Amino acid sequence: MIDEQYKDKKSHDEDHEHEIDQEPASRMSRSSRNARKSKEPSTSSSKAKTALQSVNAALVRYFSFMLEVLKSPVRAAEQYDRSYFKYSVISMTLLAVFFSLGNFYQLLSGRGRVLGFGVSVPFMEVFLVVFLYCMVFMFWMAGSIWVVSRFLLKHNMSFVETAAKYGLLLVPFIIPAALWMICAILNITTMTVILSIFIFLGLTFGMFFMIQSVYEKSGRMRTDLMYCVFGVLLLELVYVGLTWKFMVGYLLSSLVPV
Repeated sequence: MIDEQYKDKKSHDEDHEHEIDQEPASRMSRSSRNARKSKEPSTSSSKAKTALQSVNAALVRYFSFMLEVLKSPVRAAEQYDRSYFKYSVISMTLLAVFFSLGNFYQLLSGRGRVLGFGVSVPFMEVFLVVFLYCMVFMFWMAGSIWVVSRFLLKHNMSFVETAAKYGLLLVPFIIPAALWMICAILNITTMTVILSIFIFLGLTFGMFFMIQSVYEKSGRMRTDLMYCVFGVLLLELVYVGLTWKFMVGYLLSSLVPV
């Protein structure tokens, strides 16, 4: 009898001790959950802060690159580096964005002009279509230079290198393109015409420099420089001919705002 009472008392004491042991564990688990919950906002904010720092660093790197190119675009194109390709694509994208925004306002203000094709269309529709057209046009020009360099001048240069060098030569025309956009929004037609011609001549000059540079480096039997330039211009006219209906509907009022 005494043994049974002793066993019952012992089991009761063990159960009580087990409950006491579980209490700190439960408190620790609750505190750990609360700590995780408190850390979640700080983790999300730290991620946002890290992303913002990455974006700022990328902008600083691009603008530093842009300033270096503006000092001497030709030298920058000759000192080719693989990392230049992404910066060249960014430069082309900025040019396309500025022209697409300005073109939208030119279309709206061109309703009463002789060559005005302004219609009430959604902004994103006009912007995206013209943006893609400009990007394809610039890469088409780079591709034309690559084709002439590869097959007429027998110069082994990759398309990526060609596009990177051509994009570098377009950096000086980012500021005129931004001014063109501002003048288009303000409907200052005289300045838009002048800047349109200036930017087009800049695109042509970049093409001519690329062909001349490849011509000087090529040591094999070469086609005359004049015919090489004409070859690139012919390929560009092919692109214009294939997209002429698009140009009439979207671009003619912007390029010739009369």
